[in-house]
Amino acid sequence: MLRKLVLCCLSIYGGIVFADNIKSPQDALMKGVINGHIGAFFQQSTKQDPTYGDLNMSLAYQSQRFMGYKVGAEAWLVPRLYQGKTGDFDRAQDLFVFTKLYGDFYNQYEKFKMTLGRYEINEQWITHNTEGLSLSYDKLDNISLKFVWAFRNAYVENYYLSGFRKMYGWAGAILFQGDIQIPNAPVKIKPYLYFAPGVFISPGIDVDLHLPLKSGIYFDSHIYLLSYVADKKYYGASGSSGLVWLEGLVGLGNMQGGLGLSTVGGGQGANRIDAFGQHTPFERATGMFYGNSTTIYGFASADITNYAKIYGALRGSFINGKSVFNWEAKVNFTPIKGVELGISILGMANQTDAIGYFNDTKNYIMGRGFVQYKF
Repeated sequence: MLRKLVLCCLSIYGGIVFADNIKSPQDALMKGVINGHIGAFFQQSTKQDPTYGDLNMSLAYQSQRFMGYKVGAEAWLVPRLYQGKTGDFDRAQDLFVFTKLYGDFYNQYEKFKMTLGRYEINEQWITHNTEGLSLSYDKLDNISLKFVWAFRNAYVENYYLSGFRKMYGWAGAILFQGDIQIPNAPVKIKPYLYFAPGVFISPGIDVDLHLPLKSGIYFDSHIYLLSYVADKKYYGASGSSGLVWLEGLVGLGNMQGGLGLSTVGGGQGANRIDAFGQHTPFERATGMFYGNSTTIYGFASADITNYAKIYGALRGSFINGKSVFNWEAKVNFTPIKGVELGISILGMANQTDAIGYFNDTKNYIMGRGFVQYKF
């Protein structure tokens, strides 16, 4: 009787759901889920950017939860098929990466979650896969609290697979964030503090509005305001700047389109804010966060049928009388469940001193195609 009482208490506190028949750690491991993909990717570039083809495959495992705990792992293998010239493939892809290797705990009674290791993430300025620690607490009414320590970061995409890279100093980057849902209003406010010790400190706020209108039409807007304080140890001189970023979109069913405007203050601007990721409509945001930068952009997407999706985006970033012109267009097809095909084209014309994170040059056009099967 005592043993049953203890297990019952642990199940409430730790978040076990006995309805899933997970009765032991061994049971949680044996009933885990295995998935992955296998595919091929091809890129043809102009000028000096990479041209290559590869096979890419991933295999992932995630256990079931037991007493709130679960573990997971994922690995990617990307062997080369061909390359335009020596070194092209190595500029865009790593051969093998353990993209996930993590432990996760969730207490459903306290609504507390902790993830440690290598895992997928999607937070302010930290996206793709990270190596570090994430904590969240959601028990407060209309308030969610988050903490992230991101030591290293990796891009895990079929077009770019990188190992985990230390983009900042020895301590990586740290994020404290609160998500505040305004009661009885379609507004969420997200104040945060994001900093990389020895590089920058950036307090900011993100205000999100989701407003349903008539006949299925909806309007979304995002307002980003942040201050960026540069560290003298990294930049050679201390200084401060800021970012104001406005975005709005209108959607109807599976179609949406939007416009955005951002402007950055002088000095260093916020040019290292996005080293671990960003939430612009663009794969490559080169120049958007540099000092004295003003960016105007537009984007649109639609589901043509149940089997096809299209996306396009276009921007101009203007820095001290020079410009970055960037555009991308994508079409993805899903002819049968699990099978996806896609073609895309991406262009950049960069007159400025801004550089990106993809080992790319300043002026190029890239054509891409892929096919993959997910299981």
